[in-house]
Amino acid sequence: MCSRTGPGPVTIALDSLSWLLLHLPCTTVCQTLHALSHQDSRPGDSSPVEHVHVLGLLHGELHGPGPMGTLSALARTEVTLSGTRSQASAHILYRRPQQRPTHETHWFSILSDFGVDLQGVSPLKSQPHPDPLTPPVDPTTHLTFNLHLSKKEKEAKDSLTLPFQFSSEKQQALLCRGLGQATSHIFYEPDAYDDLDQEDPDDDLDI
Repeated sequence: MCSRTGPGPVTIALDSLSWLLLHLPCTTVCQTLHALSHQDSRPGDSSPVEHVHVLGLLHGELHGPGPMGTLSALARTEVTLSGTRSQASAHILYRRPQQRPTHETHWFSILSDFGVDLQGVSPLKSQPHPDPLTPPVDPTTHLTFNLHLSKKEKEAKDSLTLPFQFSSEKQQALLCRGLGQATSHIFYEPDAYDDLDQEDPDDDLDI
């Protein structure tokens, strides 16, 4: 531990958040990081700190989406490194209170003496950036049926006659009957138990 020589911003660098997450519960690590970043002064300290910044290095391939998402929500600036030594990129995502997230990308290469050769920077954008930790999911990947018909299937579908669809000949035969065509009649003879009294149809019920 070292003591401060005067007031001013303080940066706490953690070279391996992955080691902490592998040995401590994720809730403990997140609560500690939140307390460090919001602790501007200590009780009895005569030199209060203006700002406390926490810088942490994390290997995303060692952790699941749960811890990664929680730490990402705590961070105000998130830098995602990708690529190779000769061609690498750093995607920077800025989160500011009451503002839309902004992001930009830096392209660089690492020299033989471990220097950094900055090759280009994309303009700052305010469009929502998709989460790099969550790959896009294709909903049509594991379907048990085809969404598109082949040429033979389309021909079979077009040639199929549905049972409830009338052809033009059958429709004309049903709507326009000939003069000499016989018609049907229904003859009904009521029996002794039929109740034909419309004024009191429930008269036969024993209520």
